[in-house]
Amino acid sequence: MDVDEPAAPAGVPPEHKPRVLAVDDQRDALRLLQIRLQNAGLDCFTCTDGPSALQFLEKELVDIVFLDVMMPQMDGYEVCRRIKANERTRDIVVLFLTARYEMQDKIRGLEVGGHDYLTKPVEQAELLARTRSALRVKHLQDQLKEQLKLQKTINQLHQEMLGEHWQKTLGQLAASLAHEINNPLAAALGSVQLLTMDEGLDPNTANRLQIIDSSLQRAGQKLRSLLLIAQNSRHAMTVSLAQLVEDLITMVNFQVVINKINLRSNLPANFDWIGRPSELARALLYLLNNAIEAVAGRPDAMVDVRLVAAGEFHRIAISDNGPGIPEDLREQVFRPFFTTKPAPHNGVGLYLAREIIRSLGGNIHLASPSAGNGIEVIVTIPKNSTRVENVVPWGATAK
Repeated sequence: MDVDEPAAPAGVPPEHKPRVLAVDDQRDALRLLQIRLQNAGLDCFTCTDGPSALQFLEKELVDIVFLDVMMPQMDGYEVCRRIKANERTRDIVVLFLTARYEMQDKIRGLEVGGHDYLTKPVEQAELLARTRSALRVKHLQDQLKEQLKLQKTINQLHQEMLGEHWQKTLGQLAASLAHEINNPLAAALGSVQLLTMDEGLDPNTANRLQIIDSSLQRAGQKLRSLLLIAQNSRHAMTVSLAQLVEDLITMVNFQVVINKINLRSNLPANFDWIGRPSELARALLYLLNNAIEAVAGRPDAMVDVRLVAAGEFHRIAISDNGPGIPEDLREQVFRPFFTTKPAPHNGVGLYLAREIIRSLGGNIHLASPSAGNGIEVIVTIPKNSTRVENVVPWGATAK
C-alpha cells in the first residue's frame, strides 16, 4: 500500500524516522494498527507473540513498543517487564493497547514500566497524540543519555588532566629530590665506610659508625622506593604492599605529626601485588589524605591501615574516627567535584581514587568501622592487576 509519509511527529528531529514495534496475537487488529502507524510516518514492525517480540528486540531497536496484554505464551505485562529489565532495551517506551479497561489493569501496566495505557478501540487522533507524546519522552531520554555520556567523557578528560599534572609535578619533585639528596647521602655513606676501614678504631666508635652506615643505607633505600612511587613507570613490578603502604605513610607522616594523629598499621609482609606502583600509590595517597583531613583537629584522632587477604584479591582498609559519611551520601562522594568539606577541597580525591582502582581491576566501597565511628574505605584489588609481560622486582629500576 503506497502512502505519502508526513513529517515526523512534533518533538522528534525531522531526520529521525521513528521506529515502532506492534505486538498483538490478533492478526487483523495487528495489520490495522500497522497501517495506521505507517500512515502517520512511522516505520512499523510487527510480532504476534511476546517471545518473538523479545527476540526481535535482541536484533533491532525501536523507539516505541505497542503491546497487547492478553496473548498466548507470555502476556504483555511480562513482555514489558523483560524489556525494562534488559540493559539494551530498557529505554524503549512501552504503550499498552488492549481491550482490558479495568483500573487495576492500567495500574499494573504502569507498575511494570509502561508509559501509557490505551483501551481498544482507540480513535486515530488519540492514538497519534499518545504516540507523539511517547516519542517526545523517548527523544528527551536520548538527549539526556547523550548529555550524560558527554559529561562522563569530560570527567575522564579531567581525570587524565589531573593525573598528568600529578605525574609532571611529582616527577619533577622526584628528580629534584634525587639530585639534592642522593649526592650528599652517597658522600656521607662513603665517608662512613672509609672511617670503618681504620683498624685503630675503638669498639664503641666502630659500633656507632656501623649504626650510621645502616641508617644511611635505610634512608637510601627509602628514597629509592619513594622515587619509584613518584615516577610513572611503564612496566609492571612485583610490589610488596606492606612496603608500599609504609612508604606512603612516610610521605604523610608530617601531617600525621602536626595534627597529633594516632596512625596505626597492620601490614603483614606476605602480600605481593603485580602492577604499576605509581598508580596504586596515587590512589592510596588520596585515601590516606582524606582520612587525615577527616580527623584533623580531633582530640582522639586516629587512622588505621590494614592489609587483609581475600582469596585471589588483596584488601587495603583505611579507617578513621572522624565524623563519618551518612548512608545516603556514600555513593555521591565518589562523584567528581562533590564534597561536604569547605574550600579549598574540590571533591575529586575519592572519585580519582576509585577510577584508578577500577582501572587496576579492583573497586572501592565504604563501610562503618567496627568501632561504629567514622568511616572505613576498603580497596579490593586482584593480586595481578596487569597482563604486562615485563615484570621486575620492587626496588629495582625498570628500563
